[in-house]
Amino acid sequence: MIFGFISNIAYPQFFPRFSLAGGPTVGWQFQNVDDLNAQMVSIGVPEFPKDGFLTLGGGGFIELPIKGFDWLRIGGSGTGFTYERNVTDQNNVSKTVIYSFGAGGVSFDYVKVLSKKFDLTFGAFLSTGNLTIQIYQNTADFGNWNNIFGEVGSGASSNNISRKLTKRFYSAQPQIGIGFFLAKYLYAKLNTGYLFSVSNDWKVDNDIPVTNAPEGIKADGFNINFGLNFGLFTK
Repeated sequence: MIFGFISNIAYPQFFPRFSLAGGPTVGWQFQNVDDLNAQMVSIGVPEFPKDGFLTLGGGGFIELPIKGFDWLRIGGSGTGFTYERNVTDQNNVSKTVIYSFGAGGVSFDYVKVLSKKFDLTFGAFLSTGNLTIQIYQNTADFGNWNNIFGEVGSGASSNNISRKLTKRFYSAQPQIGIGFFLAKYLYAKLNTGYLFSVSNDWKVDNDIPVTNAPEGIKADGFNINFGLNFGLFTK
């Protein structure tokens, strides 16, 4: 009886709200690809889309069960995309460029409850990640074991090229979202924000610094994502 009495008092005082959930996300990331596409044109490879990239990811969040902090939602998530462009010329030489973006981090949101089913969030997503550009050129006879090792022999030359450029970035994204409970255990969330980033220099292959790289290839841009979160919710 005493324990039940204490529990009835303590829960609303110290645990007014608790949520622990997570699930998949799908979204759309806009980036300025003008500098990247200028390079694609120069090597004769089709351009990357200017209207954005489909992103896939996942994440989760917790709402602190502490009185006075029931407005705070802390989350963690990751997202990214990989797009490929390729062409084969009249000499049967194939060229492929793969452009990838990946980021992961933590979010801090203020939760404004509108009703038992709806809420609004205002906050920030702090993350780090990588931009990666992979470049391949292969002739029709590429793939022979002896030829592969012969390409790195003394005085050897080759038309088969493989390069991997990577740049790490650090970002902050102000964001706003609206959430809706589809069921007691299922919470849908639509988020939108703008990612601002600072980054290291590009590196190629065995961490060799790259000079004269265009400045416009970066992670910055508007994005929107939709997530389904399965978990435990108390209100």
